[in-house]
Amino acid sequence: MKKILIAIFALFLGLSVNAATTTTTPTSNWDSAAAQSKLNNIAYKIIKANSLPDGISIKVSDSNEANAYASINKEIYVYRGLLNYATTDEEIAAVISHEMGHIINGHNAKQSILNTLIANVTGDSSKSVGAAAVQELSSAKLSRKDEFEADLSGVDLLVKAGYNPLAMISVLNKICGNYIDIISSHPSGEKRLMNVYDYVSYNYPDLAKKGYNSDSYKKAYALISLNVEERKASQKLTKKYEKQQEKLKKEKIKRAKKMLKANNGWNSAYNTLLLLNSTESSTTQTQQQ
Repeated sequence: MKKILIAIFALFLGLSVNAATTTTTPTSNWDSAAAQSKLNNIAYKIIKANSLPDGISIKVSDSNEANAYASINKEIYVYRGLLNYATTDEEIAAVISHEMGHIINGHNAKQSILNTLIANVTGDSSKSVGAAAVQELSSAKLSRKDEFEADLSGVDLLVKAGYNPLAMISVLNKICGNYIDIISSHPSGEKRLMNVYDYVSYNYPDLAKKGYNSDSYKKAYALISLNVEERKASQKLTKKYEKQQEKLKKEKIKRAKKMLKANNGWNSAYNTLLLLNSTESSTTQTQQQ
């Protein structure tokens, strides 16, 4: 067991394969102000349609990295490089909705709390390398779960705002690689595509039948359809799918309630943690004096 943990830890340190952080070739006609305006308009439409609380802001980065992320302060950063992939309003809306999904579900605060706990463990020299590896892998697993949840929250936001949710699949297929997700913070591309498609087809069947007109979606659907046919041929796989979607349907109601709140449990816990750290720091400084 110890050898396995060490081997996994070595892989964790040595492997970095994430197409979402790929550097793209810069375009000569880049207009930062126009891009900012476009993203603001799309974000406003999503926020208004879903009655989301105020405080979410969108910021455009001139970086050519194909990336986007949400901060603990409800700021969503969309990189110039990613806009080379998300080429339509619906695909841009999918990117923004996914990041809003992270904010709604308190993923940033939750991950910050976990990172603090991991730092306390890995920073202790008395802890074994194996224990540190397990902690890191636990963090990666939690991150993958968050990505799945953010995708599905994004789907619901898109539908309510009048966007085609299958645009999420189109843009994901452009930026997600099929890497070994046991040691990655993001699930593999195929798993994310199936996660979104299954959710859309179960909760919004008419939209799933409608499809999405892009080469990227058509390529993704070619793979998705093979998995769907395989599942239909297996009673066991079909029951597993239906059970999972019923569970997600119940969780959808919980997520809808989160959307109406400015804060959630994880954000409150994170703020408490910051306060405690601030208090401890002040106490230490006083004692030193």
